Amino acid sequence: MRLEPTDAAKRVIQLNYPNCLLAVLGGSASRGEYNEQSDLDIIVIERDGYDFSRKTIEAHGWIVEIFILSLSSYREYFDEGVLAANPSLQRMVAEGTVLRSVPEGEEVRAAARSDLNYGPMPLSLSDIAEYRYMLTEFLLDLTSPRREGEKWFTVHKIAAILCEFVLRANREWTGEGKMLFRLFNLYSPTLGDRLEAALLAMYREDDPAELIALTEEALSPYGGKLLVGYEE
Repeated sequence: MRLEPTDAAKRVIQLNYPNCLLAVLGGSASRGEYNEQSDLDIIVIERDGYDFSRKTIEAHGWIVEIFILSLSSYREYFDEGVLAANPSLQRMVAEGTVLRSVPEGEEVRAAARSDLNYGPMPLSLSDIAEYRYMLTEFLLDLTSPRREGEKWFTVHKIAAILCEFVLRANREWTGEGKMLFRLFNLYSPTLGDRLEAALLAMYREDDPAELIALTEEALSPYGGKLLVGYEE
């Protein structure tokens, strides 16, 4: 029998991590957006331990992914997320459903909220140049792919890098996979709609015009495309 996600997650914590400082259910299950294919994402903060670990189990009708950190290690991994502009751990800790918490665990949640509220570091000029260069190269690849497979991989890279660049250039957090598009669309529903339409034009009509135009427009305020003269 499959329990409700919060009930299932609480039982997992009670059985496996009864003395943890903090346990939070994140992901779609915590937002009430889960379906039959969803799993449970739980982050656990323990008092002892020195590194990050991850395990996947099956419990109460769910696949459960457990991310475990300690008081001595969580800050290191939080900082990595901040530097990458992708604070996935902080999102889970700050925005998820609390399953268990003690005062020290609440301090970790406060640190996560502080990171999210502060926002990512601004892009440097060299960072912007790197994004411009990458997108320019992939746009060139899109105009003359050697094989169909190369074309679709190129489309995927352009879409992901474009979303990341727009978000980072505007000091917004990024994400991975579907979360990246969600954040991009949340930042600008208009751009989200245009990107979705551009991808549909590629997949249904093999027409790259809108994807190329959208990418060039995004680059324009920062100097446009860049190839010759780029330096690392």
